[in-house]
Amino acid sequence: MSSVTESILELCKQLDDDQLIDRVADFAARNGTDTYQAILKILSDVDMDPEQARSDWDEIVRHRQDMTGRLNRKISLITAMTDYYGAKPAFKNNFKMVDIKSYEKTVRLSSHDVLTGLYNKGYLLGALDQHLSLAQRNTTDLSLLFLDIDGFKEINDTYGHYSGDLLLKRVAGIIKKELRVSDIASRFGGDEFVILMPNTFKANALILSERLRLAINSEPFELEGTELQITVSGGVAGFPVDAGKADHLLNLADSALYRAKGAGKNTISLFKEDKRRFLRVKFNRNIQIKQLGFADTRILSGRSKDIAIGGILFKNPEPLPIGTRIQVSIPISENHEPLLLIGTVVRIETFGENDYDIGMILSFKEMEKTAQDQISQFLSQHSLNDS
Repeated sequence: MSSVTESILELCKQLDDDQLIDRVADFAARNGTDTYQAILKILSDVDMDPEQARSDWDEIVRHRQDMTGRLNRKISLITAMTDYYGAKPAFKNNFKMVDIKSYEKTVRLSSHDVLTGLYNKGYLLGALDQHLSLAQRNTTDLSLLFLDIDGFKEINDTYGHYSGDLLLKRVAGIIKKELRVSDIASRFGGDEFVILMPNTFKANALILSERLRLAINSEPFELEGTELQITVSGGVAGFPVDAGKADHLLNLADSALYRAKGAGKNTISLFKEDKRRFLRVKFNRNIQIKQLGFADTRILSGRSKDIAIGGILFKNPEPLPIGTRIQVSIPISENHEPLLLIGTVVRIETFGENDYDIGMILSFKEMEKTAQDQISQFLSQHSLNDS
């Protein structure tokens, strides 16, 4: 269904006849004669070209005014339309008046998953193509999350398909609650969900995905008197950094999902090429870490492990939640000011008490170009065996 048809359907549901006629005229002035084609298709199931639809709509509106004057009472738009087309031999047996609620139900069934109420796979694929075109035209980012319920088959086998359906509906409800208005969530099939995040860089998509994972994990779910711990795994891929086409982006997000499953489940994984695009060097040096966004924050002391043009991996005595914005200060030499890196935590691994590996992706929008140049120069000057 086109965006024009969707908008006109909403107007039909919300407005009375007089309001609808006024709004259709305003809408057509902004969006063209496709407006008239859409309104007649919705109300009478008549297909015609936009210009003919415009002419018919104007005639129907005038016919309603004439009938109201002759009968000295308000005539509904549907009554006027039925009388207008009923008097035309070409339409006498070829049109039908459409109940808006029935039309809406038919449209919804064509675009939504019946069980969960989320969009279905077909709608998601169409939306992905549209948003990729917009992202290419406007040079913006777009991210995709492929989500899967851990151990869903075992739940189905143990408790039955009805219980499995209840779980799918519960997870879908949490997805609806947690996502932003701009995000598009779909049930892709089985226990798989795909979420499209327009205008969202991959690192930010990871933060949103991690928040969703935690929300699902914290939701109590009871079956036959047994409380189950429900977890999900997910994979994130982004445009344009990972792929430029819809099918490729889906495959990469799916690949990242299986990587998350292989890492022990209940986690979100970013897609990452096996072959590194950028030079990465081993870099063991004392660093200082400061959390951004707070007036008073402690400065932590850690130790770097790897550094690349896109990010840094370091050891830290305290965990930093995924999504935390931080500044890392790296001493270069006695004759140079420390290198200041700004970015977002996208990975954390626990190796023991007071022993955490933390991965940060750099935010080049927040860093000065001189800092970016310093990283490039540093990488070119140090060997892989630097310690």
